[in-house]
Amino acid sequence: MSDVNEYLRFVETVVYDNTGEHFSDLQRTILSESLQGTKKTYDEIAAEYGYSSNYIKQGVGPKLWKLLSQAFGEKVTKSNVRATIERRILAENVAKIPPTTSLRENKGMEKAKMPVSSLEATPGKCRLPTTAIALELPQDSVPLDSQFYIERVPHEQRCYQEIVRPGAFIRIKAPRQMGKSSLMNRILARARECGCQSGLLHFQQVEESLLSDLNRLLRWFCANLAQQLGFPPHLDDYWDEDLGTKMSCTLYIEGYILEQLEGCLVLALEEVNEIIDRPQIAEEFFTLLRFWHERTKTNSTWQKLRLIMVHSTEIYIPLDINQSPLNVGLPIELQPFTSEQVAELVRRHQLNPNAEQLRQLRELIGGHPYLVRLALYHLANQDISWESLMENAATDAGIYGDHLHRHLRSLQQHPALASAFQKSISSTESVQMGQVEGFKLHSMGLVNLKGDRVTVSCELYRQYFRDRLESVTS
Repeated sequence: MSDVNEYLRFVETVVYDNTGEHFSDLQRTILSESLQGTKKTYDEIAAEYGYSSNYIKQGVGPKLWKLLSQAFGEKVTKSNVRATIERRILAENVAKIPPTTSLRENKGMEKAKMPVSSLEATPGKCRLPTTAIALELPQDSVPLDSQFYIERVPHEQRCYQEIVRPGAFIRIKAPRQMGKSSLMNRILARARECGCQSGLLHFQQVEESLLSDLNRLLRWFCANLAQQLGFPPHLDDYWDEDLGTKMSCTLYIEGYILEQLEGCLVLALEEVNEIIDRPQIAEEFFTLLRFWHERTKTNSTWQKLRLIMVHSTEIYIPLDINQSPLNVGLPIELQPFTSEQVAELVRRHQLNPNAEQLRQLRELIGGHPYLVRLALYHLANQDISWESLMENAATDAGIYGDHLHRHLRSLQQHPALASAFQKSISSTESVQMGQVEGFKLHSMGLVNLKGDRVTVSCELYRQYFRDRLESVTS
């Protein structure tokens, strides 16, 4: 066995069988580099993959070798890992030789071919798992302890490093169901591990009447945050009509919230795109965030505040460059899963589709995280066959029926948006589109956006909406 990927698959099986744990993406990277003929140093790995050297040397590396030592029942280090793996592979293959068969009669065994997995694919079939795994139906964000969370290297480590800095501001943008909340929750968890308190304000929870009134919106903002921190609201002690709503809110956050906290506060603002369609409110709110961020540069009290802003669309309202929060802080834009990330998720579901099946899956849904996870969940749960998945995916009876219906209802409520989307469906090339329509369709995940041109994000949407939008746009 000379293929590093085969070594990795073998090691992952041994680790999971003996510890019940899975490698993180960074652990797999370190192990892969350690198995190469020319081993890279930790410093070289850190520089190439965007991590700090100390994080690998003092954290991830030692934990990896401890995990391997536990799984293999002997001390495993960066220098002896390859020899350790080869000894285990040889021992397992020798043990599988029938008693009446000699080693000479099984010549070539010394090359230690990978043991045949119980999940090995046969032509035309996607073999299902033969051992029980704790499956998770994809809903909302991926739990913190989930084995099905795929790291978006290097975003996690960059965010973990940023959030502990005074006055940090992280902006996470991606279409819906692309993993924004899952990443945000992990940043919040890391901040709490570092001693910070946290708050989460989700703008989809705001009543419609509040979204059109800046004063009521900011009072909701402050009262909600105080409640999460266990403080009595006391809004009227800080709200001053003569000073105005924005200044009252600022004084409340500084003089009431931050002054009481001994450590830092990480405040996450999720789905702020809910106010983007209300330009006057949005402009006031975003300039307020920028003002708070500027205060962190000179005021020790405000340096306790670290912000995370999560949104699914571009903020297309005009903002002065000196008042916009969109040109400060750390921008994170999540992309669809790569082929390697999809393959890793397939492995964690203990499925082993053949190359043609993987190609069909990529062609149908691309690397859309939610769509990929939903398909693998139903396959691993044995709810459907591979053939049934592909045949019914773009129908109302398929596993994506509810997801597609939600998009259809949204498009039916906005005929102009439906008309714009239909143009992209009808073309095999990118089409020009107005800024607002392009941003909104991209936020829904229906199109890929590059400049003022869009393409349908995956074949599933093209097949499902091709005929169904005609009645909406006619």
